[in-house]
This record gives sequence, C-alpha cells and structure tokens, in this order.
Amino acid sequence: MSERAARLWALLACAALVASPWFGHIDDFDAQIYLVVARNMARDHAWFALRYLPSVHPVFREHLPFGLWPAAAAIRVFGEWAVPVVYALFTLGTTWVVGRAGGALGMLLLATCASMFQYGGRLLLDPPLLFFATAAAVCALEDRWRAAAVFAAVGALVKGPFGLLPLACVVIARRRGFWTVPAAAVPLGLFLLVDPAGGWRTHFLFDQLLASLTGARADGITAWWFPLSVVARRFWPGLPFALYGLRKRDPLAIACALLVALLCLPARKWGNHAYVAFPLLAALGGAAVTDARVRWLAPLTAAGALVFCLGGFGARLLRPPCAFSTSLREPLDHLPAHELYVVSKLWDPWAQLAAERDLVPWPVDALPANPSLRWAVVEGAAPVPAGWAVTARGGTFQLLRAAGR
Repeated sequence: MSERAARLWALLACAALVASPWFGHIDDFDAQIYLVVARNMARDHAWFALRYLPSVHPVFREHLPFGLWPAAAAIRVFGEWAVPVVYALFTLGTTWVVGRAGGALGMLLLATCASMFQYGGRLLLDPPLLFFATAAAVCALEDRWRAAAVFAAVGALVKGPFGLLPLACVVIARRRGFWTVPAAAVPLGLFLLVDPAGGWRTHFLFDQLLASLTGARADGITAWWFPLSVVARRFWPGLPFALYGLRKRDPLAIACALLVALLCLPARKWGNHAYVAFPLLAALGGAAVTDARVRWLAPLTAAGALVFCLGGFGARLLRPPCAFSTSLREPLDHLPAHELYVVSKLWDPWAQLAAERDLVPWPVDALPANPSLRWAVVEGAAPVPAGWAVTARGGTFQLLRAAGR
C-alpha cells in the first residue's frame, strides 16, 4: 500500500472517531460556555465585544475572540448544527499535517488518542489551536519559515503563547529561523495594543495570561510535573512510540522534549494545556517506525473506527445526559419565560440551560421571597419555599413556578 493511500485511510479513521461522540448527548462545560458566547456574537454581529450571560461574564474577555470566530461564522451561515463539524475539520487538518512529519502511523497515533477524538469535534479552543500550532512546527521542520510564522501567528491569536510554543521549540532544536517567533507574536501584540471593544489588556493579558503564568490565579493545578502526568496518562496508544522516537535525538525529538518541559513552567495548569504537545509527539512516534508494513494498520483502523462510530460506542464514553435534555426536556420546551432563577452549588446546570435551552439563567443562592422572575430550577429535594410550586421534577432538579405569577 502506498503512503498516500495509507494517510487517506488514517484520515477516514480520524473522521469516524471524531464523529463518534455525536451519537450521544455531550455535556461539556467549556464547550457550552463558548457556544453561548459564539451565539451572542452571531446575534450581536459582534467580533470583539463578547458577552456570556447578564449575570455571568456580561463582558467576556477570558479568552481571545479569534478561536470563536469560526463558530460564530458557522452559526450565521448554517446554524448551530454546523459548529461541531467546523471544529472537527480543524482536528482532521491537524491529523493530516502530522502525516507530513510522521507518516500514516503518526496520523493513526493521534487519531486513536481518546483525548483527541473525544474533544476534537466540540466547540473548544483546542482544535483550531492544535491545527495552526502544529502546522507552524511542521513548516519549520520543512524549512518553510514564512508559512511557519503565519501559522504560528494565527495560533497565538487563538490561545496566546500556546500557539507559539511548538514553533519556538522547533526553532531552538534546529537553531534556525529565530526571527519567526517574534514575528508571529506581532499580530497578537497589535491586537492587545489596539484593544478593540476594550478590556482585552486588563482581563486577558493581566487577569488571565500573566496571572496563570505567575500563579496569581488560584484555580487550576499547581504541581510542576502535571503536564508530564497528562502525557503519561492520556497520550495512548502513542506514548511508547514517542518514547522510542526520542532515541534518535533529531530536531523533532528535541522539540518534543523541550515542548513538554516548557509546558511545566506556568504556575497554573490545566490538562488540556498539554494537548498542544500531542500532535508533535504523534509525529515523533510515527517517524520512529519506518517499516512499510505498518501502513496496513490504516485500513484496519479505519474499519474499526467506523464500527466504533456507527455502533454508538463513542457515545458510551460520555457521562449520562443531563436532566434538561431528558426528563425535563418537555416542560422546558414549553416554558413561556426566557429568564429563570437557578439554585445550585454547581456551575454546570446554568451552563447547560443557557447552551441547550437558549435560556437566560440567573444563578442565586436561594429563591427570593419577592421574585421578579416567574420560573426557577432548583437542585436537590429541599422543601419548596413559600410562594413557589413544583411543576416538574427530573433527576436531582425541580422546576418551580412562582405562585400568583
């Protein structure tokens, strides 16, 4: 089998695996927040003035807007059904780029990584980030420095320094192209200098980026070795191949080792921050095995991925669907109000209501005695406060209506 044919089979395997969670109900807190922000962007015809809910991040500057632009454009042109498809295409693009450096095996190692196919078709910042950052690194390995700078610049606009890291590591490993990294940082610097719609320098640069680097933010993981743990636990089945590839000590191997090490530097870390290293690690593992017989793994994997997808096995990896999409779906469909109170110790319920039901939740600690809103969702089986009546129950939630309203 030719290498090109094997890569096409590997791409088919990736497509089937990325689509497999779509056969179930996905509750993803970050993706649900980003969907509401992108929905508001499409409705407001706004590209820089981002907002979430009136009571939560009414001015949304937690992340740069550019990673949400594809979602807002998809909603405007096609509707919300197209958003997962657009972000899945970024994941397919990343997989194809990995094939340039790691062949069909590298593509398979990335495609079959659960962290990639479970999240690769959701509205998250990781799919576009991984595509542009990986493309920049691979272009640098191929001495296509201008293209590398352009791809890294877009990656930085999606998620700041994480978009520059893979290119910077390849540059250091190859000892060439040092100009590309500062050049790629120019568009992001200009954006923060101009600060369109206001608040990006304050909230993103200082409160998010620099606070995460220095540890001023209390959320997240502070252990320095946490990215190493993420790679060791989640980069399967590619980890043994990547470790085998490190023995060559070529520029790709050096870049991968440096990339994982640099991910340990920020004081505040999240598991998905380490994902930016997964494509290059997959390319390293694929390049380490040159036996042409491994190409036959591609059609076999593609066949297995199709069975996995069409058989609904990807959906079985998801957590149980929320009550708002099952037992409370019908009463919420007929809810006459657009706004409602939400009483819960968790953030997930109001994120789910906003994303799935297109409602405007107002999180409160307890229902007010003189409510201004007619409806409420309350978590738990606590006694119903005076002036409220239960109209429906589902899971651990109750749908309440204010009496006399």
